[in-house]
Amino acid sequence: MTNPFEQLLAPVKSLNELTLKSIEQIASIQVKAIQENANISMNSLKSSTEIKDLDSLKDYLQAQVSAAQSISDSAVEDAQEIAKLTEAYANEVKTLVEKSIPSA
Repeated sequence: MTNPFEQLLAPVKSLNELTLKSIEQIASIQVKAIQENANISMNSLKSSTEIKDLDSLKDYLQAQVSAAQSISDSAVEDAQEIAKLTEAYANEVKTLVEKSIPSA
């Protein structure tokens, strides 16, 4: 049998667990994005050291356009994923609150 104090705090504990899970998921997405962008930046910098003539400059600039598009696409995908997680979090919080409020 649970004591009244545990019953009182159960919804708060559930909310904290839900919030922690949500923060971990969003942080994971952000860390992955930072790693990917850092790799793209490092590769770009390495490629810039290989520019020797106009043709290699042209190739480098084309690669930069491709890299920028890749970063943009990833940012859109990440934003969509975060939006889904945020919506799911809001729905779960709503459900938790509804369960926590005693029926009149």
